[in-house]
Amino acid sequence: MYKRSKYSRNAAAIVLAAVLCVAGYKGYISWQKTDLYAKGVELQAAGNELEAQQAYSKAQQIRIIDYKEKETAAALASLNPAAALKSWFTSLSADLKAAENVNDITLLLKTYNTYQTKATEIAAQDEASQKRFAEMSASEQMEERFNNAFAYAKQLLVKSLENDISKKTFNGDNNIAYLLQLPAAYYKDENTKKLELNKLLERYDQARLDTSSKTKTIGEVLKEVAGIRKFYDANHVEAAWLQPKLESYAQATLTKLEKNDLKGFIAAALLFQTSSELGGPSSKINTYIQTTIRKQYERAEQLATTQKFADAVALYKVLNEYKDTNKEINELEQRWLEADPQQLLRKAAGTELTFTNVISNKGQAGAKLTAAGVLDNKTLVLARLLPDQKIEMSRTAIDQGVTVKSIQWSDQIGKKKEIPSLLIEAASKTRKVRYLAYEVNTPELFKVLDVEADKIDYDPTGALLFDNPTGDGAGQKAVYEYRNGRYAFVKTMIDTKLGGAPLDIPLTEMISHKNEKIRFQGTITSVDDNHAMIQLNNGYVLLTGNVRFKKGLTTITGIYTGSEEVKKTPAPVTEYRVTVLELTP
Repeated sequence: MYKRSKYSRNAAAIVLAAVLCVAGYKGYISWQKTDLYAKGVELQAAGNELEAQQAYSKAQQIRIIDYKEKETAAALASLNPAAALKSWFTSLSADLKAAENVNDITLLLKTYNTYQTKATEIAAQDEASQKRFAEMSASEQMEERFNNAFAYAKQLLVKSLENDISKKTFNGDNNIAYLLQLPAAYYKDENTKKLELNKLLERYDQARLDTSSKTKTIGEVLKEVAGIRKFYDANHVEAAWLQPKLESYAQATLTKLEKNDLKGFIAAALLFQTSSELGGPSSKINTYIQTTIRKQYERAEQLATTQKFADAVALYKVLNEYKDTNKEINELEQRWLEADPQQLLRKAAGTELTFTNVISNKGQAGAKLTAAGVLDNKTLVLARLLPDQKIEMSRTAIDQGVTVKSIQWSDQIGKKKEIPSLLIEAASKTRKVRYLAYEVNTPELFKVLDVEADKIDYDPTGALLFDNPTGDGAGQKAVYEYRNGRYAFVKTMIDTKLGGAPLDIPLTEMISHKNEKIRFQGTITSVDDNHAMIQLNNGYVLLTGNVRFKKGLTTITGIYTGSEEVKKTPAPVTEYRVTVLELTP
């Protein structure tokens, strides 16, 4: 009995102790929850929202007892923005730390922009929200950390650009873009930032343009400048220095080329004129280009005026690369043809070789210019520039071994035509001259004479008289007549000395007796004091002497002294001179 009673007593004591423990624990928990709630109220009232939110949260987590559950829930609901902001700052601080650790400027700028956007957003909210943001920012030391990060980033970026200038390796567009994005607040203000960066960028651009001008083509330099301008436009940089620097490069380049490389000048000018960076038609560079080109046009015309046609044409062909000069070239080539027999012959023969023994005549048989010459001592060429600017050509091969000394027109050889025959005097091994004559019959030249003799004279009858020809008539004066399209030997003539009796001859043979005493009949057609004239088909006989001349048929004794061609309209005529010794009715 006693033992049972003792057991019961012990059990009751244990139960009582347990009850007391539970009651004590519950009392402690109750105190803790009420204390946490009270702290939350106190902190919230003091504006310490983060600490208040933590106190309310701990109180709410105690579920054993209920104490102001509705008030706690309402307080937490009102403090949720602070919790969210705390979480946002925690994430932002981590990003900033990551950017600082590896100098990640992109992440730094992104973090800063996120911070500024949030700050702007909070600035539009109530005073409590603004206070909450300021406290959390200060807690995370955001302003100080951003200031240090941007100062270091600026230092690295500037150093990188300075190294580019020093090493002449220019790949700094990304770094320039980063510098431009750095907040103006870290340069003191926007104006200070602009002045400082413009000074650095101008030096940078000058250095890279100097380097490019020495290592790149004009096209590559212009492409590079266009890229720089596009980059600056995208980053809202005026870069007022860029155009003057490109103008200086263009001016120096063009000035150098103008002196000795007109083709290069034109090629460069065309490239520069396509650059929008150098301005439009009124720009300084375009004005310089236009002035230079105009001077070259004037120079081409001066060359043409002084008949340096080849140089003028060559210059116009170069200028054609800048502006179509085909009209000027065509007009100049026509002027060249009309003024230069050599050019007419070259054009007709399709060669650039030089002709020798060239003769010419303007207005002959309706042509603007007629020219004849020898090409490479092998070919006789005659060319005519017609009024419609067409060229008519005749040519023939010259016998091998013929060395041409001179060419002359002769309307006394061959058939009488609008275009005179060509008389060539060539070297002869046995006589003074080798005479060759060619009739012009476009498009061919026909050889009508080939005689080696000491001298040639022309008889009024149209016959040719040769002194001491080779072959028939050697040692005598030989008469050649035009028969069947060629001159052939006909007879020899007997010489008559001045001191003997006169030689009676027909007037038509007078030319064969130069400096001889002759007697012939003729009809005097005009008289002028001691001069008289006998009209012939191809000219006239001029009579002079101390005798009384009368018109009409008479017998004349005198000395035939020679002949010469006299220019008359519409064509030249031959004047035969006779010194009269006696007239017999």
